[in-house]
Amino acid sequence: MIKNWKENTVYISLMQLTLLGVNFFLITIISREYGAEIYGEYAASKSLSVLIGTATVLSLALVVTKLRAQNVYFKKSLFSNSYFLVLRNLSIALAVIFPLTILFGRDYPLSAIFLIGFVFNEMIHIALAYFQADGNFVTTSKQIIARTILYGFGAWFIVINGLQIIWVVIYQSAILFVFFLVAHFSIPKTEIIKDKDQEKSTRKELNNSGRKMVLTTFSSALISELDIVLLGLFYFGPALGVLAWSRRILEIIFQLLAASLDILFPELSRAKDKNEIQNIRDRLKRVFFFSFIIPVTFYLLRDTAGDILVSLLGEDFREVSSQTSLILFSLPLMVWSRINIIFSRALGFEVNITKIIISASIISYLVYFSLHNLNISNPAILSIITSQTIISIVTSYSFRKSNA
Repeated sequence: MIKNWKENTVYISLMQLTLLGVNFFLITIISREYGAEIYGEYAASKSLSVLIGTATVLSLALVVTKLRAQNVYFKKSLFSNSYFLVLRNLSIALAVIFPLTILFGRDYPLSAIFLIGFVFNEMIHIALAYFQADGNFVTTSKQIIARTILYGFGAWFIVINGLQIIWVVIYQSAILFVFFLVAHFSIPKTEIIKDKDQEKSTRKELNNSGRKMVLTTFSSALISELDIVLLGLFYFGPALGVLAWSRRILEIIFQLLAASLDILFPELSRAKDKNEIQNIRDRLKRVFFFSFIIPVTFYLLRDTAGDILVSLLGEDFREVSSQTSLILFSLPLMVWSRINIIFSRALGFEVNITKIIISASIISYLVYFSLHNLNISNPAILSIITSQTIISIVTSYSFRKSNA
């Protein structure tokens, strides 16, 4: 058991580092070869598709993993019914995203292909739930590492040959589809059935569980992607690309910290009284205060960071360092919001916190609109920090009220 735990930990860490490294490499070459304007469209379209995609897939990968781990009697019919629900929802989402691309000024083909790729990626994780439910993260990590390397290498080949950015997204979606097939056919045939007698009840269970599970997942996606979507509504051209890159640096660092926060989720789920919950919350507060070190350090080293970023990305991105040095002060706020979401998910307050985060997102839009139309310095940066401040305050309020 200890050996398996150590092996799983090694492969999960390797997988996360591969994902981080390849994604950073990919957005770097896209930015350098296509410039700030095209990267801005790429980033904004992707963020919009992630939000729509998160709602579309209903977090069914997590649901399937949980149900298989619980050894439910219909576990063998989970896969085919999950695929059906995801693909059905995709057909609806492709229609829904069309007016949204008009509203947010995004390119529909690019956003739609991103959305398709996002759905294929979720279907990969649904298939891999067969292994994860048994505690086998080695197989899943190996497949994701191989997919990520091919995903990045192929995209790099397309970029250096000067093809349009849409071909990068098409290639990525195609790779995700291929690896969905690999993941699916890795499951023993005896463990996959299509039982018409159980079809209705299985889909009902998946739908009900998915609608609850997706609440906090969508809330997390809003914290991560909302700013770039709103930036794309008010800013265009090279300015959007620079802002999107600055916000993406914040996101990369945030995800590294968020992974450490999620480790405490199982312990929190087992907490039985308020004192135990408060003790865990006090421990997580240390992560919140520690996170202030990162923006302060980057601010002090912003000139050096600027030289490195310009050498990597080109002159179009000269302002990335100075903007990031300010935007990074949103990091502790995002960490605190994530802490509140983790507590709400573990303690069953998903509905309450999702409602309040969606309300905060609407307020964030009003903040962006107001600051964009005022004659003030750095309205975009101030909008990001203000938006994250509002979300962190309301998530804290929601948790305290729910846990009272």
